[in-house]
Amino acid sequence: MYFSADRDLNLFFVSPPDTNHSKHIKENSYVAFSIPWFDENDLGNRKAIQGIGVCTRITNAGDIARLLKNHYKYYPLWKNVITHKAMRDKVISSRPYIIKPTYMKYWDDELFGEEGTKEFIF
Repeated sequence: MYFSADRDLNLFFVSPPDTNHSKHIKENSYVAFSIPWFDENDLGNRKAIQGIGVCTRITNAGDIARLLKNHYKYYPLWKNVITHKAMRDKVISSRPYIIKPTYMKYWDDELFGEEGTKEFIF
């Protein structure tokens, strides 16, 4: 899954509603998430975010447009594929979701050392 974040640290992703995680979100919007990153040339350089929060499917057209615009900053190749029009016209099955975190833990070996983390409670 490809995530993007806005200035308020909300996480945004798109996913088809028939996937297991989308079905689980529909039943229980309280989610856990983990987003890892590592340098394949230096496995000691790891970064990750783990957290919990509330995930909902976005249905408001203005929110969809705003969050897709933000998503394109990170994934510009999707600008012509994952669009609100393509979703509305059912050209693609993916739908937009937002996670509003209530807690996050950030690992960054470069900043905090191997065992260091920083925690955030919202």
